[in-house]
Amino acid sequence: MNLITDIELSALILIKIAVLLFLVFYLVFAGVVIKQTRVMTETIEMGFEGPIRALVFIHFIFALITLFLAIIIL
Repeated sequence: MNLITDIELSALILIKIAVLLFLVFYLVFAGVVIKQTRVMTETIEMGFEGPIRALVFIHFIFALITLFLAIIIL
């Protein structure tokens, strides 16, 4: 009975680490999206760069908040 509990605990810890690692990678991805959007808006003049930059910034903030909440909750 104790062995099953240890295996379940180990599996849960591995899942939590995997989720946190995925969220860190997603935050890095959101940072890359910010950089790529900045380069794109400098290269191409579309006329609606402001809303695109705001959307990308909001995306990054949500990714950061998600990682922060996952660290607290998990």
